[in-house]
Amino acid sequence: MKININQGVKRTGILFFVLLFAIHFYAQNTESPTNSNYLIKYGISPKALDAALSSTLQEGYFKQNITVTRTHNFKTEQAKFQLIYDPSFKEGIDIQLLYDPDSLGYVQSKELLKFMETMHSFSRKSKSNLYDEASLKIREVNADTVILAYKYDPKKLEPELAYGKYLEGLIYIFNKTLVKVELKNTNKIKIRKGKVLPNKFKQEVYYEKDPTGGYVVSKYEQQYNEIKKRKEYLVTFNAHLVEYRNLDGKKLTLETTQSDLLAHNSNTETLIGSLGGALPLMGKSARKLGYHLPRPIGISVFNHNQSQTLQFTDLSIGFNSPDLVSIKELFNLQKSTVDQTTHITMVKGDVWLLPFLNIMGLVGHGVNTIDGSLFLSDELKETLVRLGYIVGIPADQIPDYLPIKSDLSSVTYGAGVTLAGGTEKINISLNYQVVFSSILEVNTTKVAHVFMPMVGYMTSFGTNLMIGAQGQYYNTVTDGYIGLPGDNRLDYEVDFEPVRYNLILGVYVPLTHHWDLAVQSGFGDRTSLTAVLGYRF
Repeated sequence: MKININQGVKRTGILFFVLLFAIHFYAQNTESPTNSNYLIKYGISPKALDAALSSTLQEGYFKQNITVTRTHNFKTEQAKFQLIYDPSFKEGIDIQLLYDPDSLGYVQSKELLKFMETMHSFSRKSKSNLYDEASLKIREVNADTVILAYKYDPKKLEPELAYGKYLEGLIYIFNKTLVKVELKNTNKIKIRKGKVLPNKFKQEVYYEKDPTGGYVVSKYEQQYNEIKKRKEYLVTFNAHLVEYRNLDGKKLTLETTQSDLLAHNSNTETLIGSLGGALPLMGKSARKLGYHLPRPIGISVFNHNQSQTLQFTDLSIGFNSPDLVSIKELFNLQKSTVDQTTHITMVKGDVWLLPFLNIMGLVGHGVNTIDGSLFLSDELKETLVRLGYIVGIPADQIPDYLPIKSDLSSVTYGAGVTLAGGTEKINISLNYQVVFSSILEVNTTKVAHVFMPMVGYMTSFGTNLMIGAQGQYYNTVTDGYIGLPGDNRLDYEVDFEPVRYNLILGVYVPLTHHWDLAVQSGFGDRTSLTAVLGYRF
C-alpha cells in the first residue's frame, strides 16, 4: 500500500485551519459584552424573563383569553375565561376574571378567586430582574438564531413563585428579536397544590415587539402532569393576548392579538377580588400594594401560665391603724423567698384599626399560688428561746422559718394595643397591655403593665416563628388587710424583688382562613407557657 505523505499533510493543514476558524467564530459570538451582558447585547429587558414566569410581572394593562384543559383516565374537562390585569383598578385587586358560567367547566369560582388573590399578591411584591445573571450562558449560535440558557435566582422569588428555582429557561432570539422563552423543571415542583415530577412541566412563552421597542407576552402554552390526591392529571393552559395598554394607558396595536371572545356575550359575569371592608382604615391601600393583612376583627381564648421565684425586701404590719410598722429586722429577708405560680384564662377581643395598629380588650379569671419561706432572724430566734414560753412556744421548737402557702383567686381584666409591620419575610411587633387583677381573699387590686417586643420570620408555608422578650412592670408592694374577730383587722404590706424581663419564643400557625393558633414559651428567671386559639371575622 502506497501512502502519499504530502497529501496527508495538506489535508491535515486544511482541517486545522477550518477548526481554527470555527473556534475563532464561536469565540467572537460567545464573548461576553464589555460592561454588559447578553440580554443587553440583544436589546432584551430582564423584565421579559420576569414575565416568562408570570405574565402579571410585565408592566401595563392586558387582557388574555385563557383555556384550561385537564385530562384524567381519558376523560377531558375544559374551562374558559378571560383574565384582565389592571394595576390602576381602584375597587379591587389588580386582576379581574370574565367568564360565561356555561364555559367555566370544572373550575369553581372560589378557586378562581384564590388564584386571583395569589397572582395579585406576588405581582405587587415581586422584585424586578428575577433571573440569575451569573447563570446566563449561550447555548447555541448560528447565522440567524441565538439560544441563551438561564435560571432564576431563588433569593428573589416570592413564596408563590418558589417553584421557579427548579426551572431551567431557554431564550430564543431570531434576527436579534426575542421570539420565545421555554421553561422546564429539573426537580419536583408544586403548582396550585399539585405535585409535578421532574421533567413533567413545560411552558412556552411567546413575545411580540411593541412599537416602543419593548416586548409583550403575546401568548403562552403551559403543560404539566400533576399528582393530586393520588390521581395524575394532564393539565394544559393556553393564553392568548386580546388587548394591551402601556403604563400611559395607550392602547398598542399588536399583530398577534386575538379577538375578544366575551365582548358581546350577554351571559358574561365578572369576578372581582375584594380588598376588604371598612376596617382596617387604609387597609385597601395596603392590600393593593400586595401586603397580606389579617381579618380585621378577632375573638380568642388564651391560657397563660407562669412561674417565678420572688425575694422578700420588706414586711410591715399594723393593727387597726393606717400607720404600719416595718418588722423586716425580725426576719432574714435575703434568705426568704416565695415561689409564685400564676394561671390565667382570658377571653380577648381585638380590632385592627389601621394596618399597623390593633386595639384589644380582655377579661378573665386568675389563680395565684404562693409557696415560700419567711426565715426568722438570729436575734428573733434567740429572743424566742428565752421568752417563747410566755406565748407557749418551747425553746426546742423554735422554727427556722415561717411557711407561707396560699391560693389566691382574682378577677382579671384589661386592655392593650399592638403596633406591627414587616418587610418581605421579616416582621416586628410591639405589644402593650395594662392588666388589673382584683384579688378577693386579701382585698387588694394589682395593676401590671406588660410589654412584649417581638421579631418574626414568616416561612414559605405560612407559619410565623417569633423571638422576643416580655417585660412585666407592676408595683411590687402588695398591701391589704385580713379581718379579725371583733371588727378588728390586720393591715399588712409586703414588698418583693421583681423579675422584669424574660426571653420569649413563639410560633403562629394559621389553621384555616378564620382559625389560628399561637403558642409562646418563656425562659429565664420567669418561665411561662401561653396558648391562644383565635377566630377572625
